[in-house]
Amino acid sequence: MKMRSQILFAQLPTAIIISLITIFFIAILSSIKEKSEYILVNNFKSILAMQTINKSIEDINDFYRNNPQQVQSPSEKVKLLESTIERQLLAQDKNIKEPGEKELTKTLHEKWNAYKHKIQSSTLNPHQKDGNLYKEIKQLTQDIMGLNQDGLLRTKENLSVFISNYLIFITFGSVLSILFGFSLSWFFTGIFLSPLNKMTEIMSQVGKEDKITFLHIKGSDEIEELSEEFNLMTSRLEEYHQGSLGKIMGDLQGLKAGLDALPDPILLLDHINNFIYINKTARRLLGFLGDIKKTPSLFHMTDPWKDILMRASNKVLLTKLSFVPEKAEDTISLDKENKKTFFLPWAYPIKKGYGYDHQELEGVVIVLQDLMRQPFSEMTKTDVYETVIHEFQSPLTDIHMAIHLCVEEAAGPLNERQKEVLFAARDKCDYLEKLCQDLLNLSQITSKSKILEEEDIDLNEAVLKLITSLQLEASERKIFIHFEEPPYLSKIKANSNQIQTLIGNLLRNAIHYAHQGTIVKIKLHEKKKFITLSINNKGPVIPLVHRKNIFKKHFKVPGQSEERSGLGLYIAKQISQSLGGKIEFESTKKQGTTFWIDLPISPEKPE
Repeated sequence: MKMRSQILFAQLPTAIIISLITIFFIAILSSIKEKSEYILVNNFKSILAMQTINKSIEDINDFYRNNPQQVQSPSEKVKLLESTIERQLLAQDKNIKEPGEKELTKTLHEKWNAYKHKIQSSTLNPHQKDGNLYKEIKQLTQDIMGLNQDGLLRTKENLSVFISNYLIFITFGSVLSILFGFSLSWFFTGIFLSPLNKMTEIMSQVGKEDKITFLHIKGSDEIEELSEEFNLMTSRLEEYHQGSLGKIMGDLQGLKAGLDALPDPILLLDHINNFIYINKTARRLLGFLGDIKKTPSLFHMTDPWKDILMRASNKVLLTKLSFVPEKAEDTISLDKENKKTFFLPWAYPIKKGYGYDHQELEGVVIVLQDLMRQPFSEMTKTDVYETVIHEFQSPLTDIHMAIHLCVEEAAGPLNERQKEVLFAARDKCDYLEKLCQDLLNLSQITSKSKILEEEDIDLNEAVLKLITSLQLEASERKIFIHFEEPPYLSKIKANSNQIQTLIGNLLRNAIHYAHQGTIVKIKLHEKKKFITLSINNKGPVIPLVHRKNIFKKHFKVPGQSEERSGLGLYIAKQISQSLGGKIEFESTKKQGTTFWIDLPISPEKPE
C-alpha cells in the first residue's frame, strides 16, 4: 500500500465521525423544522379562520340591521358571506390541535346553524329577534382564537427549550466524537509511520559502529523501496571501503609510520594539553616507552623543562598562532646517557573549520629541534627535501584521487554530511600539494650549488599561459582576470620554471584574497632597462603593522588566511632578487593591494 493511501486511511475515522455528526445534525434540524411548521401553521390557520368568521358574521348582522326589508330575499353579498363562513368552519374542522378546541368548534357549528335557521325562518330582523346567537358566535370565535394564540406561545417556548437541549447534546457529542476520531487517526498514523521511525533509528547508528547495518523493514511501498536503496548504498560503501578507502587508510598508516621515523621528537596535544600522540623519538626521549596513560598530559610530567613546553603550548592556545623560540630561556637541556643535548620547542596550532572566520583550535603540535645534530650540507639538504617531498607526494596524490572519486560519487551516492567531510579533505589535499610545490621551489632557490638553465623568456606569453591555467580557479571564486597586453615587450633572461613560480605565486595570491565579483588586473610595461609586472586585486588590506614581515618565510597576516603556507611571497622575493630585480607592494582600502616586480631586460647580443 502506498504511503499516501495509508495516510488517507488513517484520517478515515475522523472523516466518518464528522460525516455522521453532520448527517445527525441535519436530520435533527429537519425534524425540528417540520414539527414546528406543522404546529405553528395549524394554529395560524385556525386564528385566520376565526378572524374571517368573526368579520363575516359582523358584516351579515350589519347588513340585516341596515336592510330589514331583505330578510326573506337575501342579497348576493349575504350569500357570499355565508359561504365564506361555511368554508372557514370546514377548514377549522381540519386544524383542530389544541385541547378543548374540538368542543368549541362543535358548539360554533351549532350556533351558526341556529343563527342561519333563524334568518331563513323569520321575517324579523335577526339582530332584533335573537341577538344572543350573534354574541355567542362572536364569543366562540374569540375563545377559539385565544386557544390557538396560547398554543402558539406554548409551542414557541417548548421549541426553544427543545433546541437548547439539543444544542448542548450535539455540542457535547460532537466534541467527544471528534476526540474519539482524532485518537483513532493518531493511533493508525502511528502504526503506519512506525516503520519510518524504526528506519530513522537504525540510520542514526550508521557510522557509529564498525559493523555493516542493513534494513529489513516492512511498511508502505515507498518505505520498502527506500530500505532497499539504503541497503544498496551500504553495500557499495562497504565495497569502496574495502577498495579505495582501504587504500587511503593504508596510506595514512604509512604517513604515521613516516612520522615515527622522523629524528625530531614530536608531541601532539589536544586543547587542554592532554597527549594525543607521541612519536617514537619523543617516547624514547621522555621515557614513555609504555602506556602514555600513566602520564596523560603535560600537567603530569615531572621533568624540569615541563614549564617550557607548557609556555609554548599555552601561547599557541591563547593566540592561535605558531610559537617560535627566540630567547635562550626557551632552550631545553637534557642529560641522556652521559651526553648533553639541547632542544628548541616549536609549537603549531591544529585548527578545524572552513573559511577564515569559523576555525576552531583543536590542539597543538610541539616539535623539539635537536641543536646538537650535525647540520646537513647545502647539497644534502636539497637532496633530502626533494626526496622527502617526492615520497610524500606519491601517497598524497593517491589520497587526493580517491577523495575526488568519492566526491564525484563514482562509488555510489553520498549524503550531505559525507560530502561535507570529503570536500574538506579535498581542500586539505590541495593545500598539501601546494605546500609540496612551494617546498620544492624553496629548495631550488636555497641550493647554491644547483645551476639553473636560463633562456630568453617572453613575459607576455608566460602571463597568458598562467591566466589560462588559473582561469577555472578564478571562475569558481567568481573572480575576473583582466590583462593589459602591451603592444611590444622585450625579453628577459631567466629560468622558465622560476618565472612560472614567481608570477604564479603572485597571481594565485591575488585570486585567493580577492573579494568575490571583483577584478584582478595584470599590467606589463617596459621602462628603460626593466620590465615591470603589476598585479592588483580588491581584497583585505594588509595592516601597516604587518607590512615589514610580508616577505618573511612562513609569515601569514593574522586573521586573513590560515590555509596558506606563508612561503609564496618569500619565494617570489628570492626569485626576483636572484634575477637582479626587486619586488614591492602597496595596499590601500580604495585602490586595493598591488604587487609589482621589476625584472631586468636581457642585454642585446652583438651582431
